[in-house]
Amino acid sequence: MPQTREMLCLFPTDITEAGLRPALAEAERRGAATIGIWLNASVREGILPAHRFKRGWQPWWMTCALNAQTLARASSSPDERVELTTEVAGSMWSAAAHCNGEWLGQASSYQPPDQNGKHLAGIFDMVVAPEHRRTGVGTSLLNVLVAAAFDAGAEHLVLNATAEGEKLYSNYGFELVGKGQTWWINR
Repeated sequence: MPQTREMLCLFPTDITEAGLRPALAEAERRGAATIGIWLNASVREGILPAHRFKRGWQPWWMTCALNAQTLARASSSPDERVELTTEVAGSMWSAAAHCNGEWLGQASSYQPPDQNGKHLAGIFDMVVAPEHRRTGVGTSLLNVLVAAAFDAGAEHLVLNATAEGEKLYSNYGFELVGKGQTWWINR
């Protein structure tokens, strides 16, 4: 991820020197300041602590079916604080919430092309300013992204929640499908 200088290693099945060394070398070659390794909950961290990786947050993988009922909920109460921007027509959207010039939160959604009929979209990087949590901003951000994904033909949404965010998503209708672990090093 060049803009944030992060390199993510997603879901290795085993952590070994033979696998980690090339990843670390590639991160250095690309100028990554942060390296994150995402593991399924059943995979052990192995040598990561010996390489100064620190355990990070636990992702809660969640999904929600998009249907007429979900769309009705998403459309029920428009929020003038939230603006939707289409980054790539039919596949990538960003939502930002502001009030009186103050930033309240943001989120992104992406629907990859050519999914062999699966019509799956994901929500990424959802964050609400701490002082504006539990004020409806998160729900409003979800509403605009759900509507945009539904309009583009997505049938399901997936996301990685934190333990705190899981409450918001569960109340919205997302179901937990698994948990993982993350490990991080800042170079």
